[in-house]
Amino acid sequence: MSDIKDWLDKKQIDFVECIVPDFNGVAKGKTVPAKELLAGVIRLPEAIFGQDAVGSWSEDHDLFDVADVDMLLIPDESTLVNQPWSNSGTAQCICDCQSANGEDLDIAPRTLLKNVLALFEDLDIEPVVAQEAEFYLVARNTDPMYPLTPAHGVSGRQQKTPRSFQMEAMSEYSPFIETLHRYTKEQNIHTAGMVQEMGRGQLEVNFNHGNPLERADEMFNFKRAARQAAIENGYYATFLAKPISREPGSSMHLHQSLVDKNTGKNLFVDENGNFSEKFSAYLGGLQKYSKSVMAIFAPNVNSYRRFEGAESCPTNVEWGLDNRTTGFRVPQSEPSGTRIENRIPGSDTNPYLAIAVNLACGYLGLQENLKPNKPVEGSAWDQPYTMPRTLVEALAEFSECEPLINIFGERFVKAYVDVKSREAKAFAEEVTSWEREHLLLTV
Repeated sequence: MSDIKDWLDKKQIDFVECIVPDFNGVAKGKTVPAKELLAGVIRLPEAIFGQDAVGSWSEDHDLFDVADVDMLLIPDESTLVNQPWSNSGTAQCICDCQSANGEDLDIAPRTLLKNVLALFEDLDIEPVVAQEAEFYLVARNTDPMYPLTPAHGVSGRQQKTPRSFQMEAMSEYSPFIETLHRYTKEQNIHTAGMVQEMGRGQLEVNFNHGNPLERADEMFNFKRAARQAAIENGYYATFLAKPISREPGSSMHLHQSLVDKNTGKNLFVDENGNFSEKFSAYLGGLQKYSKSVMAIFAPNVNSYRRFEGAESCPTNVEWGLDNRTTGFRVPQSEPSGTRIENRIPGSDTNPYLAIAVNLACGYLGLQENLKPNKPVEGSAWDQPYTMPRTLVEALAEFSECEPLINIFGERFVKAYVDVKSREAKAFAEEVTSWEREHLLLTV
């Protein structure tokens, strides 16, 4: 604690945001005086995990106590960082959640990821992950009735056509990129590169590979930093899966491998450098169970728009060697770098839950000694569409998968389905501008 006190004093920190990710990956929490981080007991209502994106609360008292009980926020000291967009000496710290009796909260996303990692720990295996996050820079839009448009660049012009991988296109957003770099450096977020993606105003950021919990924390902080950096430069950054009609969606590709805890060897290859039995079983698990976790890989009603048209987006769980049409791509690499890229999750995912369910699918494959089908050599888009087409379908799949319920617990699955079902219902009750445009005076 003395090291933390020294850090707070050196940085002249007056306040600390104690934050936790909710089911949607939104930062919930409490701002406390810096001295309270060291000595105080920080509490927050457990019911925050029952609040949906619309702002309504769960009314299922079997899931959330009608008394609206508090949980304890336990700061993870390793995540304490300065908040560079604040002008008032503010830091932030990600917290774990405990019930009043001191037990880890069984529905907190960070706890769920830790629990999955413990399953691999029991096998003397360390998962390694790396993420790629796509997002759009869009013009300020204070009226949600109007469609989003790409942000204007420093030239004052707006992208009208795709400028994929063009350095000049990225230079249009150089003030934002410089601000983002400053923010991420201050928050110990380590990125491995950035490119102009296929959409107008769409960027992709790559992250280094490492510990899954640390990478989830990193993505959680990165999203906040990117949104703040964009606002500082006069526009918005959005991680919505499909923010602009007829533009490509935004994904969060997840690269993963397994390492022997004792030797550091990549377990996806054998002594001859060929795919190992663990590789096959793990990939088989991803193929078998990903359909059942689609409600977390594609967690919002908007998420499913990304899959329509299949523009740079998988529509099934086929796999292939360096094949970007598949749900699971195995990039070309040296044997020691063998990994699987899951191309299904959207950038709107909660990173803790997305990584947790992805690893859980692979873990079940190891436990069941599954086998993948043959790799696709052509276009996987020519194969049948096998994923749920809507959030409602995906929630039904999730709620009925017993092996996953056994891993994540019945309370979490029911609570997640409760929140997301209410969001789907709220969306279904809205009449859209498309309906008014094309049906109002014609049907």
